[in-house]
Amino acid sequence: MQFIWSDTAMPNTSLLSKSNFPVFALIGGLIMQSLGTSPVHAEDDPYATPREDFSIRDLRNGYSAKQAYDLSSEWNLQKFLDITEAGAFSYMNLAEFLPSSVIRRDGAVAMLATNFNDAIGATSVPGADGNAVSLDEMINADDSTVQGVMVLHNGEIAYEAYPGMRRTDNHVWMSNAKILSSLLIGQLEDEGKIDVQKTVGDYVDGTKGTAWENIKVIDVLNMQSGLDLEENPLSRKGDTPYGRFVRAEVGVPNEEGVLQTHNEALFAIPKLREPAEAFEYSSANTQMLGLVIEAVTNQRLGEAITERVWSKAGMTGDATLALSPQGNGIIHGLISSRLIDMAKIGLLYTPSWDKTASDRIVSEKMIDTIQTAGVAENYMKGTLGPHLSEAFREQPMANAYQWDAVFADGDFYKSGMNGQGIYVSPGKDAVVVWYATGGASIDMEAYARAIVTSL
Repeated sequence: MQFIWSDTAMPNTSLLSKSNFPVFALIGGLIMQSLGTSPVHAEDDPYATPREDFSIRDLRNGYSAKQAYDLSSEWNLQKFLDITEAGAFSYMNLAEFLPSSVIRRDGAVAMLATNFNDAIGATSVPGADGNAVSLDEMINADDSTVQGVMVLHNGEIAYEAYPGMRRTDNHVWMSNAKILSSLLIGQLEDEGKIDVQKTVGDYVDGTKGTAWENIKVIDVLNMQSGLDLEENPLSRKGDTPYGRFVRAEVGVPNEEGVLQTHNEALFAIPKLREPAEAFEYSSANTQMLGLVIEAVTNQRLGEAITERVWSKAGMTGDATLALSPQGNGIIHGLISSRLIDMAKIGLLYTPSWDKTASDRIVSEKMIDTIQTAGVAENYMKGTLGPHLSEAFREQPMANAYQWDAVFADGDFYKSGMNGQGIYVSPGKDAVVVWYATGGASIDMEAYARAIVTSL
């Protein structure tokens, strides 16, 4: 993915410095997954991302004080969005750059058993030249962008590697964070507090009189709201509705010089078509779900995630949730945690959920809903469905409940900007998660699918 701003759309460069860091509360909101693709020209692939020449391998032991200060001083928005050394530093230290709330762990840490499976590292996928490349070879190559990979099978750690980070480092999830919004919605459904067949206007008073008012919550969950909000490089340029949402999220005035709040710009997005007609990916949908959750629970998102999920799941450490200038939790992308704790979230969707949580957090009903609530005929109508079909080397069945890909065998997957991923197989009792700074040279999605199907 390449982020291209027109002259009129480019924010004042004085705002692209760390000294004005609230601007960067945008970053998760700019998420349209940068998935594992080989480098290409932006005119050929809208997911192409400019990349600096640096090695992820050099980050395995952290940073010296001088490196940290130097990278922090040169950091800016574009360096976060592109594949850069300063961006990689911020991926593992995001709370140093953005105002954040803490998502707190509690209780005993769930210590997952290890039962390493050498066949996982040997799992191979054809490269661009047609020759098979193993997972171990790909992630440990000098040009690898992958920083950490973990595979859980039957609730045990079957594979773990950190070629570009320390296992104790936090790392930003990017759009993987979206699954927490659907998890909370699912819990509230189970409790009878939300009916996804009701409309956004039934829950969020501020949407009355807007295009959001009569859209069903299920259509927001499934990224088929019908609003003019699809997230892609073009929609971030110029005076588009999504571009205005992006600007408000980072505290930048729109092209009319008006500084809108995050919610004002979100509520102002207009209707494009009828809901439920196409899978049109957008972080604006997820942000609306966050407002629905806050309205129903009367809690800020960080508190709701702490109380309902993080404090009950045997987490290894606290997580952080970045905030917009308005104070909204950026639920659509900017959660940071250790890799093992993202894996434990995936574990909640498997039969081995009790290896990390004493009480069930994700119900069987929620899992069944993810597997069945998608609309197959809508999947290839947007831009993300075709892209993921290429990454997986097979076409997923649908998307649903903020998960980007659901397969006919019941597996599901969520991607995050610049190479993050979480793949869950309830049927195989398996989870694959990874962190990166950039799409892998061979798609991690393809490796995840191959690993799980071989178990």
